[in-house]
Amino acid sequence: MRSIATAVATEVVAAALVLLGLAGQAQAVSVLVDQTIPGFSSPESVVVAGRDVFVSNLGVKLEPSAKDGDGFISRLDRQGNIKALKWADKLNGPKGLIAVDGILYVADIDHVYGYRIRDGKQVFALDMASTGSLFLNGFTRYDNRRLLLSATDIGKVFVIDLPKKSFSEMQFDTAPNGPNGMKKAGSRLTIVEWGTDSKPNGNIKTYRLDGLQAKLEKAYDLNPSGYFDGIVDLGANRWLISNWVKFEPAGLLQVLDTRTGKVTVANEKTPIAGPADMFLDDQGKLWLPGMMEGKVYRMTVRP
Repeated sequence: MRSIATAVATEVVAAALVLLGLAGQAQAVSVLVDQTIPGFSSPESVVVAGRDVFVSNLGVKLEPSAKDGDGFISRLDRQGNIKALKWADKLNGPKGLIAVDGILYVADIDHVYGYRIRDGKQVFALDMASTGSLFLNGFTRYDNRRLLLSATDIGKVFVIDLPKKSFSEMQFDTAPNGPNGMKKAGSRLTIVEWGTDSKPNGNIKTYRLDGLQAKLEKAYDLNPSGYFDGIVDLGANRWLISNWVKFEPAGLLQVLDTRTGKVTVANEKTPIAGPADMFLDDQGKLWLPGMMEGKVYRMTVRP
């Protein structure tokens, strides 16, 4: 009887290990390209708001700090059809986008503008030239009335008070190294870094927030390192991060598990030239700009 019980127990344990192994495999993330949408001019950021998809375009030349007036925002539907290539135009180098309460905000070199989504009318303008930044970049929400905005070129993050149309600077005990994409969840702020000195030396950092004070919690070294740009939350402590790697079709979508520190690649078969500020919508579709390709990718994230 003891041998039979032992054998049964061994089989149960073995089956459990197999199931755990399958469960572990099921957690691997990959992306499948559903659609490639051409026709853009250095697309940098994508945001989905309701039935609409918005794409910021730097312009014909990849000159993110040039005040040349050829930047614009495109409007698409959820199927990837371009409804208005230049829904908002005469911008300079529009980058990060965020939609809040029916208004689409855009970071444009040293200004922030807001456009009412229902009719495209500009209803917000904030001059931030006094910061000295010419590379205002990525947004995340701080609370119901404030946004956080990265200034990649000067290594700072600013807090924008929307009702007051004012801004202040967030204080860090360890400053981010060329902050680019950001996500705030509760009292934690995750920042992906572009790096400095035109070198692929960015990192991923998490901070604990106490008001407008940010204390470094942990830094993650991703391999390969590179020029990190966009970040989306996959849930279960996993983050999907876009990495240019270098200025050619070699860009990666890397998955960071902040519990284990493990990093995997989700797009091994589809390298992107300039994967920038992406957006994961409520239907599990990832919208990713290929900035150097003039394309936007609509992808399915699995699992």
